[in-house]
Amino acid sequence: MEPKIVAILLMGGQGERFNSPLPKQFHPIGGKPIFVHTLETFIKMNVFTKIILPCPAPWKETVLSLLSSLPYKECIQVISGGSSRQESSYLSLLSCDEDTDYVVIHDAVRPFVSQKILQDNIEQAILHGAVDTCIPSADTLVHSIEGDWINNIPIRKEFLRGQTPQSFSFKLIIEAHKKALKEGLENSSDDCSLVKSLGRPIKIVMGSEHNIKITSELDIFLAERLLQYPIEKTPLIDLLQPDQLKGKVFAVTGATGGIGQTICQKLLELGAVPIGISRTTSEFKADLTKYEEVKKVFHEIHAKYGPIHGLINSIGTFKVKNLEHLSEIEIEQTIADNFTSVIYCCQCSVVQSGGHIINIASSSYSRGRKDYPVYSAAKAAVVNFTQALAEAKPELYVNVIVPQRTNTLLRRANFPNENQSSLLEPQEVAEKITELLHSSKVSGAILEVRKKYLAAL
Repeated sequence: MEPKIVAILLMGGQGERFNSPLPKQFHPIGGKPIFVHTLETFIKMNVFTKIILPCPAPWKETVLSLLSSLPYKECIQVISGGSSRQESSYLSLLSCDEDTDYVVIHDAVRPFVSQKILQDNIEQAILHGAVDTCIPSADTLVHSIEGDWINNIPIRKEFLRGQTPQSFSFKLIIEAHKKALKEGLENSSDDCSLVKSLGRPIKIVMGSEHNIKITSELDIFLAERLLQYPIEKTPLIDLLQPDQLKGKVFAVTGATGGIGQTICQKLLELGAVPIGISRTTSEFKADLTKYEEVKKVFHEIHAKYGPIHGLINSIGTFKVKNLEHLSEIEIEQTIADNFTSVIYCCQCSVVQSGGHIINIASSSYSRGRKDYPVYSAAKAAVVNFTQALAEAKPELYVNVIVPQRTNTLLRRANFPNENQSSLLEPQEVAEKITELLHSSKVSGAILEVRKKYLAAL
């Protein structure tokens, strides 16, 4: 029989370091409360029979309200936590079913825990009964008893930084908690120290620098940045299946040049059916900055193909010009070509459940460029819009591709003296996009495409 494993996501804390009445676990990153990001990772593991959320009693109804709109609430139990971490952990253990075999205890404000870390915890807990997640320290450690003078500088490699999850045999951790309470210990900083007091060994599994605990406003900033490239550290797909896209229909905007044209060629090579849409395409022609034309062309596509398998928006224009030299018409057209058209296409297209929407932005989204401020602002808006769309359409995989400077006709026209050997080739962007079309692992991600020799730096 499969072991019965329960997860406990500790949701204590009142947000004192934020100078905010909102507890840190409820602060949004990427449009969702921090604890929801953490919860989704545990849900995706598909190994937990129950996930217990001990939260501050005044916030229990808020948590229940947030979970009511989520599709996976059946396995989640929300309880009132205690006045300390130790008490919240113990109350959660008491809420476990008696036949629970193992528990995985994790801070709800560590939203970047990986599935590998969780899997390692479970495997080692089954083998050894008690597990802690740790990482080496990059800093020199200093021991100071009073805090004013150094008493000792220990050997750094012998010390690790503890994270969560901490995972245990259910019977072992219950025993450890009961012993602690019997001895009057009520404010332990973690569960491993309670198990250690029993004289039991604790196995270490390797954590990650990304597995940060969000406790300050600076951590919120770092968390937003980490959300931008969650899959750059893991493969998009486990195994590329050559025929996976065969016969599938994808609408590609801006398909008559540059990246869009290359995407269509790559899709054809893979046996897919690319539908090019632009002002000059022969069959499905439209000015995508005009809503009625967008609505009409996607109605025609739907009439011929039904719901399509994906939409790839590579439409965009680009011209180097300082703000003071831009006319009103140029400003409006830049926004329309690079942002408004993307919104119209995403709204009017009919993409079947499990399909993809991929919007192409620009590396300039992260910081405005003085030589093309409206363009870079529009591309930043595309990124923000894509993230919002991913949340609004959980039935689809919605992501944004951010290529570095790319060797297109448009780029060369604006930067004729640029060293082309430093530029990304359109084929590399097309390969990343078709790789993403094979994937069912990620949505709401910002995926950078960099020249291979640069990506290795």
